[in-house]
Amino acid sequence: MDTAQILTDLRAQRERITAAITALELLNGSTPATVANTPSSAAVKNVKTTSASTKRAVSPEGRQRMAEAQQKRWAKKKRAEKYAAKKAAAPPVAISAKSVQVAVSPVKGARKPMNPATKKKLATAARARWAAKKAPAKMA
Repeated sequence: MDTAQILTDLRAQRERITAAITALELLNGSTPATVANTPSSAAVKNVKTTSASTKRAVSPEGRQRMAEAQQKRWAKKKRAEKYAAKKAAAPPVAISAKSVQVAVSPVKGARKPMNPATKKKLATAARARWAAKKAPAKMA
């Protein structure tokens, strides 16, 4: 077969494929992409059929999933705050020098002002530690 005949057949086939792609794009509702007739540009370029300025649409199901996820996050945060408040309001227990617990904020990195009960608990624990440290020194 002649090289010129092969090129003619390939170009005809390319035109049929381009026409089929254009027809499918029109059925899909998008605008057909225009490609230059040079074989090098058709093979090298990757032409987008949709414009870059269009925004993505979120389906109602997707919105529902996002809303549920956000509600779960808020519920988790509220539970943590409620637990911390309940723990802070717990009745006082006997404090040993080694078992002092400091109130932890549910939000990482955020600190609330120390309430008077916590200050008193820490001061009592500190006095107990100092007393325990000084007691062996007096015996010796």
